[in-house]
Amino acid sequence: MIPCLLILSQNKSAACWGFRAIGMGGIFTAVADDANAAYWNRAGLAQFDNWENGQSQIILTNHVVDNMYGLFTRKERLGNAYYDSFHYAMKINKNYGWSLSGEWSGGGAFALSPSFAFRLPWNRKMSIGIGYFLFRTEGYVQDIFGKTIRIDSIQHQIHVDYLWRIVPEWSFGIHGENFWALPGTLTSPDIAGEVPLPGGLLTKINVRPAIAWMPSGRLKGLIVNAGLYDLLGKYGGPYYSFGFEYTPQKALARVYSRAKRKWRTVLKETFLSRSSFRMGAYNLAGSYTATNQNAAINSAITWGYGYKINDRLEIGYFGAYWIDPVMLGVMNHSMGLAYKF
Repeated sequence: MIPCLLILSQNKSAACWGFRAIGMGGIFTAVADDANAAYWNRAGLAQFDNWENGQSQIILTNHVVDNMYGLFTRKERLGNAYYDSFHYAMKINKNYGWSLSGEWSGGGAFALSPSFAFRLPWNRKMSIGIGYFLFRTEGYVQDIFGKTIRIDSIQHQIHVDYLWRIVPEWSFGIHGENFWALPGTLTSPDIAGEVPLPGGLLTKINVRPAIAWMPSGRLKGLIVNAGLYDLLGKYGGPYYSFGFEYTPQKALARVYSRAKRKWRTVLKETFLSRSSFRMGAYNLAGSYTATNQNAAINSAITWGYGYKINDRLEIGYFGAYWIDPVMLGVMNHSMGLAYKF
């Protein structure tokens, strides 16, 4: 009975995997330079070259309000509509890193993922990340009589990621989500029985390649990235994502040195140089057609802002305006913080 009901199900997702990454358009795969890599590209965990050995970072993001459910509310049994997330990453040494990330909602949906990454010994600009991903969804369908039925899914996945810092200004990454689908289960508190979910290697893989440009010189502080979600079309894709982040450089200031009795020019921290401005397009579908219903899910315009209180602590915000036919007009607002220690 359960498999028949699944035909009528819908998946409305409003993922919240990090205020910085989503603010940039949800395509952080080729950037992967902070703890957001714990989800977007685990291979980045081995290439935190600006971090000290043993240094860690935690990033927390909280869905605050939208125009569907109100301020700080959680609608019961909302299903796969994730609200809050955490990312923790640690640099073990110059060649290795590890992380733990998770996300949850007001319903029974959650995800949890420990990961590990290492540099390739023959090319230090390349690295591989491997993560286990536990994924539980709580969904609702209607039977032929119009009765609402709850469907619970437990999935176990292995993700495999790749990152190549080609040159200082360019990088390329691939997030191999569900690289190996392990057997799972499908249950319902409303229907007796349990249905096994088959696994398979590469059978349900979501390939997400991306490229990032991080120029130097006068444009230093700019990050432009673009990529694809579901390149192989196993989930209705491909979808197109792109975005940018801009952090203004420090301002030049004239200061007088009494010891040397002369004026000199220095770089001075300002409000703008501590600010990061973000914007992007998240999972734009190629077409919305009757034969491509999945393409009508998860398309949004995103924006974000971050302010670095000091070298360790940043507070931030991201918003999203959903433009797909299913969630048209829904606007999300989330807050977050990132702390390095």
